[in-house]
Amino acid sequence: MAYSKNGNQITFSEDNSIDFEYPIEEIFEVDGILVVTLKIPNNVRDRRNVFAFSRTGDFLWQIKDVPLYHNGDFCPFIGALANKQNEFVLFNWCDTAVIIDPQTGNVIRTYQTK
Repeated sequence: MAYSKNGNQITFSEDNSIDFEYPIEEIFEVDGILVVTLKIPNNVRDRRNVFAFSRTGDFLWQIKDVPLYHNGDFCPFIGALANKQNEFVLFNWCDTAVIIDPQTGNVIRTYQTK
């Protein structure tokens, strides 16, 4: 899949790029979908820092506001992985793991990490 990232921008092709408000933390490729997490500054309260795009750069979804196991001031998503069941799991700073459908962004379930 051809794309590049530079700071706050992801470029899919010469004439198709997207600029975000904050720097791109990581890009995950899951089932042909690019899932993008943004690095949120410490003084910003933003728990919806995950976006998904098609291979051609079409916007698919943004993570919904998910109830947390621990309420804190700084709870952005900071990482992801595919678990043993091949589910896509997002993690945040507030002890919450969220299993999502990468195609739709729908939350399948959540669990506490600590």
